[in-house]
Amino acid sequence: MWQDLFSSNRLGIFTPPVAGEESSRNRTAFQRDYDRIIFSSPFRRLQTKTTVFPLPGNVFVHNRLTHSLEAASIGRSIGNSVGNALADVPDNREMPEMAKEFYRNQLGNVVAAACLAHDIGYPPFGRSGENAISQFFIGHPEFKTGLSDSEWADFTNFEGNANALRVMAHRFNGRREGGFCLTYTTLISMIKYPRASNANNFEKPSAKNYGVFKSEVDIFRSLAEIFKLKVLSDNPVSFVRHPFAVLVEAADDISTNIIDLEDAHRLGIVDYTTVAGIFLELNIALKGGRHNERIQKGMAQVAEYDKNERLAYLRAITINNLISAVTEVFISNRHSIIEGRHNESLVNGIVPEAKTVIDKMEALANEKIYNHPSSIEVELAGNKVLTGLLSEFVPAVANPETNFTKKLQKLIPLQYHYNGESPYRKIQVALDFITGMTDDYALQLYRKFMGI
Repeated sequence: MWQDLFSSNRLGIFTPPVAGEESSRNRTAFQRDYDRIIFSSPFRRLQTKTTVFPLPGNVFVHNRLTHSLEAASIGRSIGNSVGNALADVPDNREMPEMAKEFYRNQLGNVVAAACLAHDIGYPPFGRSGENAISQFFIGHPEFKTGLSDSEWADFTNFEGNANALRVMAHRFNGRREGGFCLTYTTLISMIKYPRASNANNFEKPSAKNYGVFKSEVDIFRSLAEIFKLKVLSDNPVSFVRHPFAVLVEAADDISTNIIDLEDAHRLGIVDYTTVAGIFLELNIALKGGRHNERIQKGMAQVAEYDKNERLAYLRAITINNLISAVTEVFISNRHSIIEGRHNESLVNGIVPEAKTVIDKMEALANEKIYNHPSSIEVELAGNKVLTGLLSEFVPAVANPETNFTKKLQKLIPLQYHYNGESPYRKIQVALDFITGMTDDYALQLYRKFMGI
């Protein structure tokens, strides 16, 4: 039932909130989640982590931080839209007023907070950084000694989504139980891929990602049980998605599809006519031909020579219409979503004409953006830098036998240190340190090691 899908209880804090306590404060529990994330060090470090393009010189494009903020803005709007609709659908007429109040006023805050944290586990250089970590361990099977198959899968198929849960929930040295002590609701909404690495079929598009490392499986399992998520597999661990995670995925998809094209135009990779044409085509597909007249009137108010501002206007309208579209898809499929039978992104469920345009956008991005020389440079640099750092720090934590490796360990901040015997946890020390680096710091440290 929809009233069972949220809780203001926090990870690591076992005292239930006092009745009426939330309403007497200036911020709700879910607004405080948002604030805890935005003021955190891991979040601030996203400002110098790439998404697709190299960090800019004099041309502004998005980094992980600005992408996360914009996804959170879209997510709040989607959550508000869906929440109001859920509170009013006839089959929720008997829903308790307290639950209706949550959906009308708080679901947007939950989705925004989860969107804010969804990329917080990415290593330097984004996807290329993930691939570099995976390839390093595939090429060094000697580090598998003492690891279970599931632990080894965490390293050979490293996943930033799973690392996000670790960053937010793991008790690093000096932190309290529960890490950032986010609400159960925000944490479960972050987990877009509710399965462990060894539950994945990496050849299958719908299961190419996972969201939980072996080290956080117990946390994930307890969250899934609290919200009564359907078990797909107990070993390896796999559950259906929490419905709010579907909204987080939609916000991320909308932000990525739209913003990558806008950035590509700013960098001169895709021309204005192509991007504007796609945005217009998508809006007409979503709202009909008459909507084009309103867009043209709005465009006429923006100077023709300012292409960036004209695209910004189109981008805003496009995002707004996509929010309405995915809200309709969610409400239409709400029964299959809450039952865990809806596995597709909400964006894939919009009207066929609009989905055709989305497919065109993704094809253009693959051809012109993700394979552009500047994107390939990020990939090659990320591979070189992270492979170099892993080659130094993984042996240093796995087998600290020499004076040199012990000195290397001293470079790792105390918050990541581990004194036990587990080979898995020892390697995680190096990964926690390296994945938390910014692009700039990783490059700087690599240059020092290489004598550059």
